[in-house]
Amino acid sequence: MRGKYLLYGTLAAGLTLFVWQTISNVALPFHEMTIKPFTNNAAVVDAVRAGTSGNGVYFAPQGLVAALSFTPDMADKTKAMGGNLVKQAVIDLVVALLLCILVTRIGVRRKRDTALTLGLVGLTAGIIKEMSDWNWYGFSASYAIVNEIDLAIQFALAGIVIAWAYKREAAGAPA
Repeated sequence: MRGKYLLYGTLAAGLTLFVWQTISNVALPFHEMTIKPFTNNAAVVDAVRAGTSGNGVYFAPQGLVAALSFTPDMADKTKAMGGNLVKQAVIDLVVALLLCILVTRIGVRRKRDTALTLGLVGLTAGIIKEMSDWNWYGFSASYAIVNEIDLAIQFALAGIVIAWAYKREAAGAPA
């Protein structure tokens, strides 16, 4: 396996994933449009805290699924995201590396083909994950579809930069 390609492809694709996720979640309204706020946030938080033993994922057979990640002081977690951004960057780099390895296995003819192939991989992964959450846990169809499309876009964009790095290494050009 080509060391420079894996390094440059992973870094470029990881950065691409991270930038797209930032744009998608901060600048575009699609994700926000699929999540509804509670009508009485304080009452819901108090009730959830009283009915749980700590952070984790909880389920009630009436159709409630909740992922809890409270801070000890119950601070607004949207105000301090530094640690989560670092973790997400690491996650994106791991995914980028795996996509680079996948492209090494299947090869690259054209950037467009690589982008379409990885886009289909992202869409496929998104469908199995998001539609399962819709089916079993009651996530809204709009939420699932937005996340499926978003993942397909991420993988397609990563495919473009991975194909670029792959072709540059194959041609012997510096990345």
